[in-house]
Amino acid sequence: IPIRVYLGEIYTSKPIIEKDKFMGLAVGLAKNSWKKTGMSAALQTAQAILETGWGQSVPVDKYSGQLSLNLFGIKGEGTAGSVISNTSEEYQGQLYRVDDKFRAYSNVEESWSDHKDFLLKKERYQPFRDVMYDYIQGAWALKRSGYATDSQYPLKLMRIIKQYNLQELDKIGI
Repeated sequence: IPIRVYLGEIYTSKPIIEKDKFMGLAVGLAKNSWKKTGMSAALQTAQAILETGWGQSVPVDKYSGQLSLNLFGIKGEGTAGSVISNTSEEYQGQLYRVDDKFRAYSNVEESWSDHKDFLLKKERYQPFRDVMYDYIQGAWALKRSGYATDSQYPLKLMRIIKQYNLQELDKIGI
């Protein structure tokens, strides 16, 4: 088994915006996405809040420091390549820290658009698409479709939605 030793600086997640301004950014992007797709703006906003810790923790390449601008923790290759970042994954009730490849973007709008396309085009998210207008059903469908390994993911999303009254975004149809 080949072993690679890295002796350089290790970079960690970084903020992309002041915490108190993140809600406005996320709601604005969710509003545009809702108008185009009908996907719950409350759910999209809650996902961005949960995945980035209010914009304070987006994946950064641990070796180069490249910022991903990935608001949804989507793995793989993005429009600006990818970054290798450390993340927590839950398997069989145990939490593990692993390095993984996250999509990178040139700006947050690309990230938001890719998230929408990711959920609307990947076959495994068909159950989500059937209920994407409803934040409660949508949160559970995301988990069932394999979006996150966290067993509490739907509950965390719903807690954020309720705590910040995000369900109002879907009621008024912004």
